[in-house]
Amino acid sequence: MKAADIAIDICLASAEEAVRFSRFVQSFLASNGFPFVMIHNTPELGAERRKVVFEDVGVGAKFAREWRQDRLAAAGA
Repeated sequence: MKAADIAIDICLASAEEAVRFSRFVQSFLASNGFPFVMIHNTPELGAERRKVVFEDVGVGAKFAREWRQDRLAAAGA
């Protein structure tokens, strides 16, 4: 499996969202047994972007799904 197959690109809209993302990552890792993950800042893509890469594709998909749900919940609040 190539790393590109399990990378999740995240665009953070504000400083508040960056803080929420950091807390979300900490919580997600703790509740999933601290899986191996690399988080890259990607300034070449512009704005506040992160590339999140999990060793396990299933965990990566779960992370993407839960982050999307968290963003939607925050937008509706």
